[in-house]
Amino acid sequence: MRDLNAYFTEMETAIRAHGGLVLQYIGDEIEAVFGAPIASRDHAAMAVRAALDMRGRLRAWNARREAAGKPALRHGIGIHTGTVLAGNIGGAERLSYALVGDPVNLASRIQGLTKDFKVDILISEATRKSIDPSVPVEELPAVRVKGRAEEVNVYKVV
Repeated sequence: MRDLNAYFTEMETAIRAHGGLVLQYIGDEIEAVFGAPIASRDHAAMAVRAALDMRGRLRAWNARREAAGKPALRHGIGIHTGTVLAGNIGGAERLSYALVGDPVNLASRIQGLTKDFKVDILISEATRKSIDPSVPVEELPAVRVKGRAEEVNVYKVV
């Protein structure tokens, strides 16, 4: 738990530094949003910058772990851009700020694909179209994901 909390601290620092909001921790995963609750036209770029910062922080954190004789960890970050319903959701006794909508599901599916493609940052075509074209990406083969009839185009952030 100590190692996981230390990892989460590093990653949350990167997310917040780029205007993101951590919504929840789900096991060893982090769900974060950019552009909500305060809208930002630059939310896709903010998310990609945070992911790149997370990559750098993980490398530094892993170097410290390895120096202490601990194994390195890997992570997979999936980013998708779309319109969602955001707000407080729950019952009378407990509410939490959450996102609802297909873009949330697709982001989760893209994150899962990082294992299949053996990459650390994977973005959707919608995100790629929303960020500066100078961000280096590599197009990967289109894939079918659960809940989608059509294939999804994904890109590795180099």
